[in-house]
Amino acid sequence: MNELSKEYIVDFFSKKLLLFGNTPAAVGWSAAGQRQRYECILKLLPLEGRSVLDFGCGKGDFHGFLKEKGINAKYTGIDINQKLIETASRNFPEAEFMTLDIDSEELSENYDYIISCGVFNLNVEGVKESIERYLRKLFEHTNKTLLFNCLGSHSKIKDINLIYLDPKDLAAAAKKITDSTAIYHDLIEGDIFLLLNRY
Repeated sequence: MNELSKEYIVDFFSKKLLLFGNTPAAVGWSAAGQRQRYECILKLLPLEGRSVLDFGCGKGDFHGFLKEKGINAKYTGIDINQKLIETASRNFPEAEFMTLDIDSEELSENYDYIISCGVFNLNVEGVKESIERYLRKLFEHTNKTLLFNCLGSHSKIKDINLIYLDPKDLAAAAKKITDSTAIYHDLIEGDIFLLLNRY
């Protein structure tokens, strides 16, 4: 993804934060839609007692969800948007949040589970072409499983401002990274959950 696209994404969500405040709408979700995806993540990954990196964490809402569920995980959230990270740190001062662009900065450690939920939904130039590279880079820092959630081309309702990925293309990209993969496109209508496993 080029720098112009990143600047657009940062500006887009900074404006949403200003408009919608500390709500799921600030990161492009409805409260129900966000919760539904988080519930699916918990069904797919045993996070209790594990280290978790929330890639594109926004306001840290997933950490709040884990707390609410009583799940004790060593949580770290990263995002390229400084304003969202500042909000996350205010919301959850006990958690670790960092402003980080993995194109120009390296992750300093590995995590049992890395989660990327809805991070690549916005239709900006270069996003589709960048996904495999980001998956590969994140997987390098995954001890157990990388979970990638996005919108699927099988979605019955489409928005011109969003990107919809073909499950077959995504599965093929994942197979170039690891032989151990699983893909689900029936957990939420129109969504894909892709798992890339170490073993």
